[in-house]
Amino acid sequence: MASKKFSDLTPKQQGLILALLPVVLAFVVFYNFVSPLSKQASQLQTQVTALHQQNMRGRMLEMRRAELRKKIAQAQNDLAALREIVPDEPAEDQFVTMLYSTAKASSVYIRVVQASPPVRQTYFAEMPFQVHLDGTYYGMLSFFARLAGSPRIVNVAGLSLSSPAASGGGRGSYKPGAQETLAANCVLTTFYNTPLLVSSPKKPGR
Repeated sequence: MASKKFSDLTPKQQGLILALLPVVLAFVVFYNFVSPLSKQASQLQTQVTALHQQNMRGRMLEMRRAELRKKIAQAQNDLAALREIVPDEPAEDQFVTMLYSTAKASSVYIRVVQASPPVRQTYFAEMPFQVHLDGTYYGMLSFFARLAGSPRIVNVAGLSLSSPAASGGGRGSYKPGAQETLAANCVLTTFYNTPLLVSSPKKPGR
């Protein structure tokens, strides 16, 4: 059967073909150009979304890391403050120096400082000192008030008050001045950290 030419078609058929031609051309253009570009744009948008989410997670992690750094710094400051209150070492020399500095600031005279053996506890050790001092009543108040406000913990026990009396000859001898109207004997106890005590297992009896 011989194919018909466009001119052989009826005007109605020619009009129908001319009407459908733009649709066909639009489909061809869409299928060959628009659709691939649309898919590519969709893929790019997916990548952009993924990168954005990754960037947001990165920002959140950075913020979280900054918060953790602040908490670590605060914890280190707190630990340093606690080590001033209860140090990891006995630091006897520093403690005795602090006592004499406090006494001098309070116009009190420390006559005797004698260390006693440390008392070991589970988490810490007590370090007691037998102390004899004299001065004025208000000087004593100032001395103990300053001790209470010192960075290191200091407990006062066995406090007894009396009139000042001159010490005999030899080491630690002294003669109280006329302004020294009160003497005090006490035990000043400070503390330091110790490793946790682990009790050794008892051996079974034979």
